[in-house]
Amino acid sequence: MLTFDLELRVKTFGSIVIWKVILEDATNENNRILDWRPSDDSTYLFKKLPGYKISDNSLEVFVGCNGIEGANVACEVIINGDMQINKVISKVTDTNYAKVSYNI
Repeated sequence: MLTFDLELRVKTFGSIVIWKVILEDATNENNRILDWRPSDDSTYLFKKLPGYKISDNSLEVFVGCNGIEGANVACEVIINGDMQINKVISKVTDTNYAKVSYNI
């Protein structure tokens, strides 16, 4: 089991009706991240998960959204204070969750 500090930052672009971020298993709604807080400058929402645990060596982040065509949601992942290179970006025209795996 691996333990690390995780922070997620979400930015929405365009007209989004609903969006969600799910960790590890997109089929388990209990893994959905809730209770987001606005940043000090209100440019993004964030959620800090200190001491987050996973059972393997890869963190999977799923992002999905619905809204008006042209809109999207981007999720930045910060592991132990280091921003990861790949963002998870979901467009409203996507029919599946966008997914990125991060090696821990």
